[in-house]
Amino acid sequence: MNNDDDAVWRLPATVQGRDVRLKTGGEEPPLSPNGKARLRRIVTKVPEVMVKLTGRSRGIAGHLLGQLDYITRNWRLPAETQDGERITDRARLLALHDDWLLANAAEGRGKTGPNTAQSVAITLSMPPGTPSDRVEAAVRHWARETFAGAHDWIMARHDDAGHPHVHVAVRAVGPDGRRLAPGPADLQRWRERFARELRRLGVEAEATPRLARGRMRRADRLPARKAEQRGVEPRAAEAIRHAADTDSGAPSPPLPQNWSRDLQARYDSVRRAYLNHAEALDRRDTADRRLARDIRRFVADMPVPLTRRQALAAALRNAQNGEPGRDAPSPSSLVQVQALDLPRASPSQRPHRSEPTPPRPRGRG
Repeated sequence: MNNDDDAVWRLPATVQGRDVRLKTGGEEPPLSPNGKARLRRIVTKVPEVMVKLTGRSRGIAGHLLGQLDYITRNWRLPAETQDGERITDRARLLALHDDWLLANAAEGRGKTGPNTAQSVAITLSMPPGTPSDRVEAAVRHWARETFAGAHDWIMARHDDAGHPHVHVAVRAVGPDGRRLAPGPADLQRWRERFARELRRLGVEAEATPRLARGRMRRADRLPARKAEQRGVEPRAAEAIRHAADTDSGAPSPPLPQNWSRDLQARYDSVRRAYLNHAEALDRRDTADRRLARDIRRFVADMPVPLTRRQALAAALRNAQNGEPGRDAPSPSSLVQVQALDLPRASPSQRPHRSEPTPPRPRGRG
C-alpha cells in the first residue's frame, strides 16, 4: 500500500473545511522520492490500470458454472488457481465448481439461498500495446497478495478484446466465514497494488482517482450504454437532457447544486495541491524545477470542472448561439459531451473498456 506521501493530489492535513485556504508561514516537508516519482507519472500521463468488479455468481443452479465457463471461454482457455494448478479440461473445472459450492455451504455460517453470492468476478486490464504476459504475471502476483489465505481464486487471460486483460473469479466465502464485499476504498487499493506490480515488471502504470486526473464524471454503467446502443435513451440521461435544455435557455447559467459545488471544491483542492508541489519544487535542483514546470503544464491542461448537466447545457448554448463547428448534441451523445467542451485526454488516459458482460450462465449441458 502506498504511503500518504504518495497521494500527491491531496492538500496537507493542516488545510480543513470547504473554503480551502493554503497554509501560510513555514514550509511543507519536501516530497519523498516516491512522491516525486508518482508526480512524474501523473503529469506525463502514463497508462492507468483498470480493476473492475464485473459481477457475482449466485446460488441459482448453473450460475457459478456459467461464470467459470465464461472466463475460460467454455474451457478452451487455460486457467490457473491460487495453488498454481493449471486447469485445461472440463472435468477439472466441474470438480472445482463443486468444491467451491461445498466449501461455501460449509463455511458460510448457514447463509444459503438463490441470492447468496458464491463468487466475485474481477477484471484487471491495461490499454492496448501493453505486453500481455506481463499483465498476466502482475495479476498473478496481485491475486496472491490480495487474497492470500483468505479466498480461493481462479484466473484466465483473454487476448481477444483489443487490450490485455485477465479475469479473476474469487470464491465469495473465506475459511473464516467472511464474505468478500469490496468497496470503493478496496478497489483503489487494488488498483494501486496492480500498478505497483506492473511497474515492478518494467511496465509504466499508475492508479490515480478520477479527480486526480481532472475527470469529474464516472463512465456510464453498462446497462445505460447497452440501452443507448439500442437507440433507447436511459431515464437518467433523459432527465439530464431536459434539465440541461432548461438551463441552456436561462439568461445566465444556474448555480450548481450543493453536491456539484462540493465536487468542484474537491477538484479545485486537487489543482491547488499540485501547484503547491510545483512551488516547493521550484526552490530545489534542476530536475525538481523541471518537474515543477511539467506540473504547471498539467494543471493548465486539466479540463474545466463541469458536471454532465453543465457540460451539456454549455454545448446547447454554443449551438444556439451559432458558434462555428458546433452542433447541438443529440440525447444519445451524452457520453461524448466532454469531448465537445473540454480538452481531450491523451491516448494513454482514455478509458479502455473491458469485454461485454458475459452471457447468462448455463447449466452443465
